[in-house]
Amino acid sequence: MTTEENLGVEYQNHIRDILSKKELLPKDLKGNDAGFFSNGIDYYIEIKNRTAPDFGQKILHWDQKDGWYWAKEDIVTELYDKYGVLDNINPNFIPRRHSVPKDDITPQDKIYNQKQFKRSGIIISDLSILYEFYARKDCYYIQIEGLGFYYMKKDIANLDVLQFTPNLTLRLRAKTVHSYPIYNYRFYVVININKKKLKKSNYDLEGKVGPFPNITP
Repeated sequence: MTTEENLGVEYQNHIRDILSKKELLPKDLKGNDAGFFSNGIDYYIEIKNRTAPDFGQKILHWDQKDGWYWAKEDIVTELYDKYGVLDNINPNFIPRRHSVPKDDITPQDKIYNQKQFKRSGIIISDLSILYEFYARKDCYYIQIEGLGFYYMKKDIANLDVLQFTPNLTLRLRAKTVHSYPIYNYRFYVVININKKKLKKSNYDLEGKVGPFPNITP
């Protein structure tokens, strides 16, 4: 696990601990980062620390017959297909990662693949892709370290918090998994948010940028 991932887990556990001490944490989070219990109903929360503003990272493969395809199809890739994410890849790019025998791949091949595939700052103007992704996980709230607590698709628990309305951009990259062997890298698609342009919420589960939200047990 990378340092960034460790920080993310630490912050997630920190928020869970706050909710647990307030006797608000549901017993079953159904695969979500955290949650709260209010008026007899469980609600779920996505947790992001200040160094991990990425969402929906997915791996792509390529072959001569089918071109680009998802390593594993799920609700995220379904949404990516709906919004034409793969249309941002150069249609003339044939990756040497999959068109050359893996043991013959050179450092130059890797650099070529990275440069050809790399794209960033692709603006996503429709926030529905983010809201729907989490709604399908029954998750309607998000806590971001240093910015506070927001709702996403709907303020389903009627907490009167601000809506999460980030500037979203799409990023494509060929990322190294291990430095050796040289062919051990993968093609990724990920959504980034620009935290600098995001308004701080009026509530915060940590009680730092605002008071703890009005959650009724």
